Amino acid sequence: MAKKATLKTPRSTPAAEREEEDRLFESLPAYEDAGPEESHIPLVDRSQSKDLSPVERRWLDSIVEIREKPTDFSRSYFARQLVQCTLPHSNPGQIPIWERVNGDLKLSIRPYFATDRGFLYPYGTLPRVFLSWLVTEAVRTRSRRIHLGQSFSDFLRLLGLNPSNGGKRSDTVRLRDQLERLLRATISFEQTTPGSKRKSWIDMQIAPKAVVWWDSSDPKGTQGSLFESYIMLSEDFYDAITAAPVPVDLRALRGLRSSSLALDLYTLLAYETWRASESGVARTIPWKGLQEQIGSEYKSMKRFKEKVREAIPKIEKVFPGLKVSTSEAGLSVKPGVPAIPSKAAVSKLLSSAS
Repeated sequence: MAKKATLKTPRSTPAAEREEEDRLFESLPAYEDAGPEESHIPLVDRSQSKDLSPVERRWLDSIVEIREKPTDFSRSYFARQLVQCTLPHSNPGQIPIWERVNGDLKLSIRPYFATDRGFLYPYGTLPRVFLSWLVTEAVRTRSRRIHLGQSFSDFLRLLGLNPSNGGKRSDTVRLRDQLERLLRATISFEQTTPGSKRKSWIDMQIAPKAVVWWDSSDPKGTQGSLFESYIMLSEDFYDAITAAPVPVDLRALRGLRSSSLALDLYTLLAYETWRASESGVARTIPWKGLQEQIGSEYKSMKRFKEKVREAIPKIEKVFPGLKVSTSEAGLSVKPGVPAIPSKAAVSKLLSSAS
């Protein structure tokens, strides 16, 4: 197992307590750092760009930027635990708890409950995009207090969203809704040890405190405030997401952000490419395990395989160093160039492109 690269936290955690917490995720090797539902992202040609939808144009822009500037990475991070067990793709509805199981690791979400709307789960692409920004800010600032700024429209632009469109399906309305769903949810990770009675778990509220001054009467969030909005991450959640997060390229996330499955596959492949490159051995994820990990909403294995095979060519376009294939056995990832490569890997990437 690779040695963990853990950031210093604002508090001092007793060694015995830290050791016990770390065991919860001991099966996850540490990454050593040097629409809401599904939308279709067709393969497109730039010569047809005038006829593209916003989704197609965004994806194509990401491809062009990454291919023209392969070493100009926009470093972002994703929580390692949420790569292993992902958030819901679609709304789980009015149930008190939602679970996803991957081997001996289980993710459980207890949603925020609103008296007028019932159970409110985070789901789809927006919580994933926001979580990447959130983890990146926590890693960058090494602080539990995350500043959101004074203008919601500026914050939308920061995430690569559109503050100008309107209506119930606008980025503004959807993000406001999904932020509250995500930040007020309680996330639990539970791990069982095969062949023993040992079980460990951690229950985490993401943000037990937040101060948001964005004006709800300003639907597009264009007006600023005299006060800055911020959220305060819980200590447990901060510790979890900053313990060796997975580096990803923000340009790729922006290009893929219309599909929850594509985002989940990209972050997983970024993680597995690094693991395969470190070991020098190809890694194969069986279809059943992959479905449990990122696609439990798909009841049909045949349909799930089709969706994965549709997403892979799109991911390859924004992940030049990826070496992946599918077979009846599952998804195979060969040693390649990580999404955020080392200097040596950059040279390898440039030579392969020339």
